[in-house]
Amino acid sequence: MGQLEEAQERLESALARLEDASQRVGGNSTAAQVEGELTALRQRCATLEGSTKDVSMRLDSAIEQLRSILGESNGPG
Repeated sequence: MGQLEEAQERLESALARLEDASQRVGGNSTAAQVEGELTALRQRCATLEGSTKDVSMRLDSAIEQLRSILGESNGPG
């Protein structure tokens, strides 16, 4: 999960830099290219956020299962 969070942070940083660049560029054709890249990065960021949530839920489930198993094995005996 750490890698996904790192990737998300890098994407958000890149997104911020692209937004800054698009504001500096103004109305020329490069601005359209930057906007396209910005849109693609936003989509990628949304995908990674979804993946992060999925992995987090799966890890939570696995942790709960392990706790349950360990609790059963540590019971009175």
